[in-house]
Amino acid sequence: MTFPHSSFSIGPHVIQPPLVMAPLHEITDQPFRRMIRQVGGVGLTVSEMISSEALIRHARKAERMMAGEGERPFAMQLAGSVPEHLGEAAALAQAAGADIVDINMGCPASNVTRGGAGSALLRDIRLAEAVVKAVVKAVDVPVTVKMRAGWDNSQKERADYLDFLRMFEANGVRALAIHPRTRAQQYEGHADWSLIARAVEAGTAFPIIGNGDVNTPEDAFRMVAETGCHGVMVGRAALTNPWIFRQILEPGLQVTELQRIELCLDFMRLLQDLLEPREALHKMKKIGGWFTKGIPGGSAFRQNLHEISAPEEILEKLEALRSRAR
Repeated sequence: MTFPHSSFSIGPHVIQPPLVMAPLHEITDQPFRRMIRQVGGVGLTVSEMISSEALIRHARKAERMMAGEGERPFAMQLAGSVPEHLGEAAALAQAAGADIVDINMGCPASNVTRGGAGSALLRDIRLAEAVVKAVVKAVDVPVTVKMRAGWDNSQKERADYLDFLRMFEANGVRALAIHPRTRAQQYEGHADWSLIARAVEAGTAFPIIGNGDVNTPEDAFRMVAETGCHGVMVGRAALTNPWIFRQILEPGLQVTELQRIELCLDFMRLLQDLLEPREALHKMKKIGGWFTKGIPGGSAFRQNLHEISAPEEILEKLEALRSRAR
């Protein structure tokens, strides 16, 4: 069985294969994206959500989030609610090497929406339009948007998101990723893929990327079949199965326990190379907990993670798991 689409385009960039690693806050940093690229099957990677306010203040953490060496094509996602600041941040992102600048209109976290950013922009289409115009004007690279179905169920029922689609098209947006949950849903309930289908049926000039509840390779096929979307964005499923993109393209691909452990070891070493020790340890504990699910001995490994105080201890325990798998 072959995946229905071979590619889609965002401006001059051909996304091939048409599979996107979703931006996940405090997860999809440069080491994680490099690992996903190494495993294969992904056509586009996106940075973590970067605060436009932090970026224009030249905050070190925000500037580090723009690192994307070797990733092509690579999108940087910006969050904010002040059009002028988002425009300035977009110009910085382009200067740092972004092939695509993505505007976050989907994050449901209260610390983001409190300031009017993320999915809060869906409550004010005029402000959202001003944001889009400012970003498009500030850069030469394509501008995309990631959005939710609306702020709450009443906005979803009115299909306000279709008005946003038309506004995006009129102002030069080159692709849209839609997660068909409302902000009020957070990550509860199910993603209503019929909204993705309606977005596709609207016939915009830009591609529609479906997102939400793609937990298995079969889900990706079903999403395209049910919605007609041009590409599929995978998020949390890639945390426990980084091979999901490959498995979408190569149905039946089997991954052994040894392969999973060795990838985890390689990733931990990459974290040591690219991050400061304390930051690497924190990320190793988080990712190690996800990667070892389903591996014999993985439960005991995860139970002891909170007691570990040095990256070397994690590597030693993973080496022990590898020896057992062999």
